[in-house]
Amino acid sequence: MEEPLKGLILAGGFATRLRPLSCSKPKLLFPIVGTPLIDYMSDWLDRGNVGEVILAVNHLSDKLRMEVAARKMGDRMALSVEETPLGTGGPLRLAASMMPGREPVVVVNGDIVSDIDLNGLTRAHMVSGAEATIAVFSVGDARPFGLVTLDSRDQITGFEEKSPKAQGPGWINAGVYVLNHSVIGMIPEGRAVSLEREIFPVLANRMKLRGWRHNGFWYDIGKIKDYVATNMDLLKRGDQLLPDMRNDVSRAADVQQPSHVGGHCVIAREAKVGPYAILSPKVEVKSGSIIRDTILFEETTIDEDCCVEGAVIGEGTRIGRGTSIGKGSVIAGEVVIAEHSAVKPGSIVLN
Repeated sequence: MEEPLKGLILAGGFATRLRPLSCSKPKLLFPIVGTPLIDYMSDWLDRGNVGEVILAVNHLSDKLRMEVAARKMGDRMALSVEETPLGTGGPLRLAASMMPGREPVVVVNGDIVSDIDLNGLTRAHMVSGAEATIAVFSVGDARPFGLVTLDSRDQITGFEEKSPKAQGPGWINAGVYVLNHSVIGMIPEGRAVSLEREIFPVLANRMKLRGWRHNGFWYDIGKIKDYVATNMDLLKRGDQLLPDMRNDVSRAADVQQPSHVGGHCVIAREAKVGPYAILSPKVEVKSGSIIRDTILFEETTIDEDCCVEGAVIGEGTRIGRGTSIGKGSVIAGEVVIAEHSAVKPGSIVLN
C-alpha cells in the first residue's frame, strides 16, 4: 500500500458570507445533510489515502480544537492557527514545518462538498511531471469562480481568477490541489498570498500546472443560498455521504420524504416534518408544529404550534410556541425567539 499523504484544509477565513450562522459556528462544523462538514471531509480524505490532516484556521479556532478532540481526531488532525488571515497560499507556508518529507501535499478548500476521486487525482499528478495539479469542474457560468484554460493534454495554459470576462460555461478551479513541496517554497513568508493570483499563473507560464477533470458532483457552500442548495440537492440525490449516516425516524412521527432526521431527535406525534426538512442531531419538534423546506442545526427546539418554512436555523436556538418563520429567513445559533412571534420572510435574526 502506498504511504499516506499529508493534507491541508484551508479554513482560515471569517466566513462572512455565511453570517449570522458563522458568528457562533466555524464553517467546518456546518451540517451537510445533518453531518458536520469536518466529518465528511475526514472520511473523504481518508478514502483518498490522506493520513495526517492539518486544519489551517483562524476564526473560532478554539471551537474547532474542542471538536477535533471530542471526535477523537487528534491522532490524524492538527491545527495551524493564523494570527491574521493569510489567503490560500500563506497557510501552506505557515504550516510547512508540519509537512516534512518529499511526497506531494493534498490541499482542499474548506467550503466545498464533492466526490472528487483523490486517489485518481494524486496518481495523475505523480505521472504528469507537473509541480501542481488542480481538480477542475465544468459549470454553466464560470464568472464566480477561477476559470482555467486547458489544452488537449490537460496542461493548464491560462488561469483567470473570478473574472467578469468568463461569462458562459467553462472549466473552473474546484479548490482541490496536489502540490509538490517546490510550490510551497515559492510562497513568500509572513504575508497573505493568493495561490490563484500569485502562484498558479507562474506555474502555468512554466507549463508546470495541470488540470484533472472531475465529472461527479461538486458544491461550493461559501454563501448561504449555495449552502442551502447543496443540502437540498444532496437530500434529493439520497447519496450516502458517510458510512453511518442514516435517518432515525419514529414511526409515530409524520415525516414526509425527502427529509433527513438526525440521531436523538424528538418529533411529537402531532408534528409535521417535511418534505425537504433537514434536522441535525438532538433537534426537538413539539406538537402541532410544521417544518418544511428548512435546515435545523443541532440542539434546536421548535415549541408547540410553530410554522417554519424555507428557513435556516442555527444551533441551540429555541423557537417559542405559536411562532411563524417566513421563507428565506436565517436565524443565528443560540437565539431565543419569543412565543407568538412572526418573523417576516427574508429576515436575518442575530444572536
